[in-house]
Amino acid sequence: MKLYKEVIKKYKKLIIFYVLIGIIINFLNVFEVNLFQKILDSFEIGNLTLNLIIFYGIIMLLNQLLGYIENYPEQQLKNGLPLSFKLQALKKMKTIEYSEYQKIGTGIISGRVQEGSIAAADSLMNYHFKIIRYLIPTAIFSLIYIASINIKLLFIVLIGYLFVMIITKLLLKKLYSIKEKVLVSGEILNKHLIRGFMELVIFRTNKKYDSEIRLTEKGIKNIVNGKTKIKLIHEIFFTAFGIIVAALKIVMLIYVFYSKNLSLGEIVAIIALLGKVYEPIAIFNVEYIDYKLNKQAVKRYVKLLDIKDVSNINSGIKINKIGNIELKNVEFSYPNKKVLKNINFTIKENETVAFVGETGSGKSTIIKIITGLIKPNKGKILIDNEDLKNIDLESYYKYLTYISQDSIIFDGTLRENIVFDKKVKDEEIEKVLELVCLKEFYDKLPDGLDTELGEKGILVSGGERQRIALARIFFDNSKIVILDEATSAMDNLIEKQVMKNLYNLNNKTFVIIAHRLNTIKNVDNIFIVLDGNIIDKGTYNELVEKNCYFKKLTLKEKK
Repeated sequence: MKLYKEVIKKYKKLIIFYVLIGIIINFLNVFEVNLFQKILDSFEIGNLTLNLIIFYGIIMLLNQLLGYIENYPEQQLKNGLPLSFKLQALKKMKTIEYSEYQKIGTGIISGRVQEGSIAAADSLMNYHFKIIRYLIPTAIFSLIYIASINIKLLFIVLIGYLFVMIITKLLLKKLYSIKEKVLVSGEILNKHLIRGFMELVIFRTNKKYDSEIRLTEKGIKNIVNGKTKIKLIHEIFFTAFGIIVAALKIVMLIYVFYSKNLSLGEIVAIIALLGKVYEPIAIFNVEYIDYKLNKQAVKRYVKLLDIKDVSNINSGIKINKIGNIELKNVEFSYPNKKVLKNINFTIKENETVAFVGETGSGKSTIIKIITGLIKPNKGKILIDNEDLKNIDLESYYKYLTYISQDSIIFDGTLRENIVFDKKVKDEEIEKVLELVCLKEFYDKLPDGLDTELGEKGILVSGGERQRIALARIFFDNSKIVILDEATSAMDNLIEKQVMKNLYNLNNKTFVIIAHRLNTIKNVDNIFIVLDGNIIDKGTYNELVEKNCYFKKLTLKEKK
């Protein structure tokens, strides 16, 4: 499976070391018992030597040292594997088809990534690695040693295996059923928690939190009750397992009593190894059920990773410039709704254009098509006469900046939100903050550019978020700047000043969805969008004179 292949390749050397050291430790555990038997037998017949005792001490010391050393690969893998599996999801977000991303939603994505990454790591650590490095070596080394003492005792041990398998099959069938319900309840609980964390304003103002808390409490109760049952079944299983092992020890002692052909050391060794012989099968059955359940969570995660990617996100023609943009006969439909109808227009290099129209007219869809986020059902998007579907989008995005009405601010400092990881002098950033009318805001910050803005920019207002996002334009190399109502939360005066400063930037093509018509009076071209059609184009003054619909929009805004 690709999910495991990439991670195993990354940790290949560490995994090999972890498995080998585990096999060695389990061999030494059995070998310790063998040496202890020899010490007892030598003591009984009076020929115990100091060398044998020293050798036994060396083996115990070596075993302890290896036990300490194995902590390194174990902790590296235990902590690194789930994070590496999560990283695959982040890589997927880079290439996932935008329409598919919209269908799923962040709550489900987050839940699947969290559950799936932990389940995938647990499957490797507690099932595959445990079988190879612990369960199989322990059983084999112990059985070989018991057989070397007395072959008849091996048959008694194998008969005991049948009893253990029958009991585990009965108990673990019930365990699987309960664990599956817990897994489903956990996914539902995660969904309610995430949306409760993310949508504070909506949930609070619509008095939604009380019902969410009730649903969450119900989910918690189901999970707690389920896990309690699981623990009790686990304990029943291991109690039954302990009784079987104890009974077999009695059978062994009775056999030894009547046969009288084993030494004291051999008797102690066999009794000590009985637990090691049966423990692997008991642990395997429990881990196998966990593995099967984890497999369900992993499948859901893999299903997310297998979602269709954008075909040309990392392939196609690499471009090193962007000039004219042309849409030819473009049409686009969502299920049961046609959004764009035969769209045709050209945006010339270094031109400033705007799209206007009422909500739902298709403006944002045009923008998403230009950015390559969605693909038209019909028609072409030409970048310097090259079809966008043939262009490597990674190279295209180097020259494109898209800022939406939401103006996403991530959890980080003001500096990080403006220049990301670029090395820029404070004075240059402060100069740009003045250009986007954030000087007063900046002067009040406790830590200046290093002030944390909070998750999703929760500590700043909508207008401030938009201006922070617009400040990024001054530090990027974008050729095309797309503003999708990116000034909607600003007042008229601030918006006018910020846009004026943006327009002064050289060698940039601006594509704007206007929030206020007043701010696009000086753009080179305005396209009027109505019911998925471009019904007219021209300058502001031309459209006021010749287009009744545009004139109606300007009058509506003045009111």
